[in-house]
Amino acid sequence: MDQKETLAWIADLLPGSPQVKTYTAGQSALPVNVATVVVGSDVEGHEGNAETVAMTLNASQIDPQLETEDGSDLRVELLTITTGKGSTAAELLAAAVTTIAQNPHVHSPQPGTFLPNLGDHIQQKITAKHGLLLAPYVWEEGVPHVHEVASSGKRGKNKTGEHIEFTHPGRLTVPAQLVMLTDAEFELATTSGLNAVQEHIAKKGVNLNDVWRVSGEL
Repeated sequence: MDQKETLAWIADLLPGSPQVKTYTAGQSALPVNVATVVVGSDVEGHEGNAETVAMTLNASQIDPQLETEDGSDLRVELLTITTGKGSTAAELLAAAVTTIAQNPHVHSPQPGTFLPNLGDHIQQKITAKHGLLLAPYVWEEGVPHVHEVASSGKRGKNKTGEHIEFTHPGRLTVPAQLVMLTDAEFELATTSGLNAVQEHIAKKGVNLNDVWRVSGEL
């Protein structure tokens, strides 16, 4: 998909009308286009329980040399959610895409990949600064995808009914979710495995979207 097609797909996935802006994580970094939506604000615009949902539009331009079981080219867009408003979620995605683009074989955009010290590349100071890619858990219907299989491209419609002609037949595009871990959580994950940190997060009721959270005892 090109970015127009990707935006049409993502606009149907996000809970609202997305705002699109370009971010970079460094002077020579790849410009990353990110769609963001703020949810949870009250009617007067107070932050309250607001969260920012962000998703990339051009991370799938990176070729990580991944394939599906049927041999389709597998590409990935990244999603993340942070508490509050602002650009933190989008900046984290830009940093993640930049890290992946530098070496997509070492930092493969698939569940289970760690992106250490990602928070060092954004403007705000956060306590959960280590990235981890997971299969998305925000859609009840399962992980959304676009599979372009027809020789002439797969056709679809966006919310307005406009026809979109999808390109690159034989390509499957899926989202991966970026979550951020504190130093203690990252150490637990890398020494004892993902199951250990997932059990800790569930037991303590950790809000993974709060990238400013205080790291508790493990």
